[in-house]
Amino acid sequence: MTNINANILSEADDTDGDGGADYIDNDTDEDGIPDAIEGQTDSDNDGIKDYRDGDSDGDGITDQVEQHVDADGDGTYNYLDLDSDKDGVSDKEETDIDSDGDGIADFLDGDSDGDNINDKVETNVDQDSDGTADYLDDDSDGDGIGDAEEGQFDEDLDGTPDYHDDDSDGDGIADDVETDTDTDGDATPNYRDLDSDADLIRDVVETALDLDGDGLPNYLDDDTDGDNIPDDTEGNRDSDLDGTADYKDLDSDGDTAHDKLEGNFDSDNDGQPNYLDLDSDADGIPDQVEIVTMNG
Repeated sequence: MTNINANILSEADDTDGDGGADYIDNDTDEDGIPDAIEGQTDSDNDGIKDYRDGDSDGDGITDQVEQHVDADGDGTYNYLDLDSDKDGVSDKEETDIDSDGDGIADFLDGDSDGDNINDKVETNVDQDSDGTADYLDDDSDGDGIGDAEEGQFDEDLDGTPDYHDDDSDGDGIADDVETDTDTDGDATPNYRDLDSDADLIRDVVETALDLDGDGLPNYLDDDTDGDNIPDDTEGNRDSDLDGTADYKDLDSDGDTAHDKLEGNFDSDNDGQPNYLDLDSDADGIPDQVEIVTMNG
């Protein structure tokens, strides 16, 4: 009998190779979780009982890493929980890497990319189709402005948070065009500034066109029509009622004289600058008549 027992014992399984046969090993797979806790259930249906399975829930993260703690307080230990931090992104997708280098593995990190937007909010959609899920993407909408800067605000109240919004201020000019520069130095970046050049004409009115071809889009150009009279002087009114606002009109008073020629002076001191004065020298002869006479 003694020899028979010896043969039986010599053939006993030692799953973790620690020198102790499984039947006397309190942690058969040496994952740090006692067999008494893991039990003989096969949680991931892979044909291996949990007490011998190095990855009991089959999420690609070892039980030794996940352990029998309950990070999200849902009543399921991490080593059996398919979403250990309850952020809506599975542990299998998040894995045990530490994307933002904060010392917390992604499967336990509520903000895996460290952009101050919770993974539960960003989710694993890929807004800009760049191959990186939003919860790991530093620029979810691909506009060149980081999610950490744009945040979850909804600047234009259109129902889309800025980190997902291609036009955060709703001015018709894309964020990747406006960028986060602050042209007028008012502490509001252009992509959120409704008047990026502080000329008192809204960006949505000026648009990103370049009327005078000087290389500056209208919404950043202090002199949109290039007449040497600043936009904040000319304004968005239409003095000659020709359908073109003064800041874009090369002849704001419709007297056939170019605003650049007439200038912003007030030759007759009547309180009306020449470019808006139909009789700039107050001689009783309309500028339009004088100009025609001069040209004739």
